[in-house]
Amino acid sequence: MISYKFARRSFLRGMGAGSAALMVPLLRSIEARAAGAAAPLRLLIIHHPLGTASGLANWRPNASATTTSFTLPVESAPFAPLQKYMSMVDGVNCVTATNGKDTTGNHGGQNTHEGGMVALMTGVPTLGSVGQQDHCAGGASIDQLLLQKSSVLGGSNFASPTPFQSLQLAADVRSDRDEKAPRVLSYLAPKSGVSDPDQARQPLFPDTSPLNVYNRIFGGTLPTGTTGAQILAQKESVITYLKADLARLQTLVPASEKDRLSAHAQAISQLESSLQAMYGTTTTNPVCTKPTAPPSYSNTNGSMQGSGSVYTSLAGVDYYIPNQPTSHPHADLGQNQLRLIKTAFLCDLCRVATFMWSAGTNWVVFPGTFQGSSIAGNPQSTPHHPPSHAGDSATNAWLNQVDQFYSVATSTVLQEFATTPDIDGNMLIDNTVIVYFTEVARASDHDQRNIPLLIFGGKNTKVKGGTYLKVTGGSLAPQSGGTGNRPFNDVWLALAPVFGVTMSSLGAQSQYTGALPGIFS
Repeated sequence: MISYKFARRSFLRGMGAGSAALMVPLLRSIEARAAGAAAPLRLLIIHHPLGTASGLANWRPNASATTTSFTLPVESAPFAPLQKYMSMVDGVNCVTATNGKDTTGNHGGQNTHEGGMVALMTGVPTLGSVGQQDHCAGGASIDQLLLQKSSVLGGSNFASPTPFQSLQLAADVRSDRDEKAPRVLSYLAPKSGVSDPDQARQPLFPDTSPLNVYNRIFGGTLPTGTTGAQILAQKESVITYLKADLARLQTLVPASEKDRLSAHAQAISQLESSLQAMYGTTTTNPVCTKPTAPPSYSNTNGSMQGSGSVYTSLAGVDYYIPNQPTSHPHADLGQNQLRLIKTAFLCDLCRVATFMWSAGTNWVVFPGTFQGSSIAGNPQSTPHHPPSHAGDSATNAWLNQVDQFYSVATSTVLQEFATTPDIDGNMLIDNTVIVYFTEVARASDHDQRNIPLLIFGGKNTKVKGGTYLKVTGGSLAPQSGGTGNRPFNDVWLALAPVFGVTMSSLGAQSQYTGALPGIFS
């Protein structure tokens, strides 16, 4: 019989370069499992916008809750099916700082959407600001920092074990001002020797197009200016091509791994089917052409509050449909992005990803009456951000429903992480740390004390599932919330050792106190 090692070399030589790039990590995963190796750890960070509507009463358990016995209220209740994998953390504050170049007088973005996005992800002082509140990141974001330092994740300081070091995806990037800060999660370290903060920061802009992401990850490039049907029919599907190679691989792998190989093929096929359903029947393909900014509507025609431009200079597509202001394909789009990440994790094409539902200054349009609640005195459709400052009970109830919408959409896919087998026989969630957070705690006044935070992970992630952690014993400066809470950076310091990284500090002295106990075992 021909040896497996020889057959493996022959198999890879007979494949095209693009297909081989996909198959090598898959082969490595199969071989590792056959040898009894553990699945790799992964990191996924998910952002949802605008905090909570009316304080934390609709997000965190009531005062009688204990560490292990608690009931989730309306905004977090959709995560109840995942509660055994989940640590809810209450009592961490966003703490911003600046290196002295900031001229806004608000401590590098304290109590702003823009500053919160940057501070929570990088944890370090900003370089300064551009314009009104476009705060410039002064360091690499935590996903990129861990990627650089972790041999488990295998980033730039190691021989990368995956074709893609990291993914940055989003469902929507519309914002009320032309700013980068509210529309970006991931950053590389700033360029050295560059004095202009805007030129020095290095944002990794998220891709908002599932079909673009799909083709980038799984092979092939898309033409421009064609219909969705033409694009999907132009060539034999990359998945069909890979299935042929997978069938050949079935003859080479150990018998114990054939079911695992079939599971990979099925997962990719299901993803392909969902994208075909979403785009295959369109008469035009908005994903393949750079869109113009959506029109701005005034109150007079009853479709969108406010005037002025809506900015989306990033590549991708705006899923606002002109003349159909109540349309909202946002959930399906975002879930497809998360499923792309899930499949990339399963195939070991990457181990680090970030995902944004929308910008921190969210301009996604929701109906004025949404899931049974209506904005006070205005039943018309509106972007999410402007009503978040109203503060009245009726509008807060509407905002609660929007927050619940994001929770439902996220939980639906994360439940798939909990039911999808990984290469080691456990579920994918057993080997994935998932962080779900928002940039402000209270939407009406941008208060950033008690940032809503959920951390998910199964048996190999060290996450203490089924816990409600009420943080105590912290000490922060008065502008950061007084005593009792801890800086958000303490969460990142606690996370780092899960990926084999030791960090004793992060940011300015006011931005950390040490690794927060109670989240990880």
